[in-house]
Amino acid sequence: MGVAVAQTPTPPPKDASAARSAQEAAGELAQTVATRKPRAELSRFLVANAQKAAKARDWARAIPLYGALVVARGPASPEAKQLATLWTLAGQNERAAEAWGTYASAVSDVKERDAALAEATRLAGFADPFVDKLALVPLAAEAKQAFTAGRKAFAAKEYGDALVYFTIGYTLAPELPGFLRELGSTYDKLGATEPKREFYRRYLVQRPFGANADVVRVELAKDKDVLGTLLVSSSLPCTEMWVNRQRLSGKVPDKGIVVAPGSYKGLCFNPKFEMALFEYATVEAGKPAAMTFRWAIIENKLDRPLGRIALENPKSPGLMIDLGITATEIGVAAPADGRKLKMILKDDSGVRTEERMVQIEPGQRLVVKW
Repeated sequence: MGVAVAQTPTPPPKDASAARSAQEAAGELAQTVATRKPRAELSRFLVANAQKAAKARDWARAIPLYGALVVARGPASPEAKQLATLWTLAGQNERAAEAWGTYASAVSDVKERDAALAEATRLAGFADPFVDKLALVPLAAEAKQAFTAGRKAFAAKEYGDALVYFTIGYTLAPELPGFLRELGSTYDKLGATEPKREFYRRYLVQRPFGANADVVRVELAKDKDVLGTLLVSSSLPCTEMWVNRQRLSGKVPDKGIVVAPGSYKGLCFNPKFEMALFEYATVEAGKPAAMTFRWAIIENKLDRPLGRIALENPKSPGLMIDLGITATEIGVAAPADGRKLKMILKDDSGVRTEERMVQIEPGQRLVVKW
């Protein structure tokens, strides 16, 4: 595929901590709060199904089940290592790198830590936007079982147990209606106002779309200027648009999306033009931030003789990217600074070669001929 020009991402914002998941935010308190029942007992009902799914290589079910076990048993547990392994086996390198990094930061054994860090580093260098994103299966039955146990613990004023159960349920089925309110009530009973707000903020960063996101927006909007706005646009249509791993369906509102402060990573994907373009935005409270996908289409009309095109990568000056021959129309990123890019044309025999400087404008269709 001739996509490398558009595929090369802009470096992410330095504030990487802002991108931590809502699961981590909820898990932090759930992993430290005192519980009446032993944590292994609180999560025992998940073990058989988790092991069965892992053995069957059913990553879409095994991963949320092990994620829920980690909520109860901690980021340094054998289950945490198994979770990182499952992400790796599923071919989800970005998520696997994060999981190995989390495990490395929690485990006390130096040898284990070093091995996990090495694996995190290795996987972080091999992210591929064209690898199918693993769609985790919402495990509603197990989640409802956890919520039922959580409600029982809450009624008995065993709020630590309730928090663990509710967080397990959230991990298994984050879009299940009602869990946010129960989690919020449990935070309140524990006197954990700030952890509650931080969980809501991180939840909204991780899942900016959907019904539960609207519930969180209402909760956070009770305080003035705690939310921001993400303005998303593209110079040409994206077949798929993703923000923080969540697919955006429907038209993006002209006024933008109300979101929590934090770091956002977007992907504009158009397979027809073999184009995958990453962009980043950092949203601050009370302010708008733009995530703009600037790209154009290059049409290869080199014939008599047939030729191919290499274009300078706008995000890595001097690096030439071969646009390939699998399609005559290729999506490419447009330089944010408007500068001209080097283009090299070669025929198949290597006899004819031309070098040009071309202007790539957002939304442009550039037809290339001899």
